[in-house]
Amino acid sequence: NYTGGKFKLISQIIPLFPQQLNTFVDLFGGGFNVGINVEADNIIYNDLSPQVMQMLKYFKENNLENMLKQIENWIDEYKLSKTNQEGFLEFRLFYNNNKNPLALYTLICYAFNYQIRFNKSSDYNMPFGKDRSSFNDILKNKFIDFVKKLQSKNINFINNDFISVLKNIELN
Repeated sequence: NYTGGKFKLISQIIPLFPQQLNTFVDLFGGGFNVGINVEADNIIYNDLSPQVMQMLKYFKENNLENMLKQIENWIDEYKLSKTNQEGFLEFRLFYNNNKNPLALYTLICYAFNYQIRFNKSSDYNMPFGKDRSSFNDILKNKFIDFVKKLQSKNINFINNDFISVLKNIELN
């Protein structure tokens, strides 16, 4: 889940693009639902949130099996579950002190409605998703599919306002 996410609109959006694209610019990349589903030689992902951009870039640049092992290690270490609010709060503190992009993803998996929110100090501050959120098998399979697709594409990640992005790219 991502505020402004376009997942439910993908089937309507993708047919609007040309079949053959050299460069696709996802100006408001967010959770990357559009950019990841576009066939293009080059994809430019942009989002104003540095945390989200860094998380996606981390997914692209790191080994999938190692990431899954690390997620499972944190789940075990902090006893993350649908009912352990204390473990969630401890893990949120761990993330806020370390800002590890994979820890952010893991934290989101146990947050209220799988949402993302940061305070003015850039600390993650979503509450616990009691009886709702977890890194379950469905989410794990979506993560695996997403990372594999992400790693198969040529993507440049940037974190800027959309006007600056438009001024600084050459479209072919």
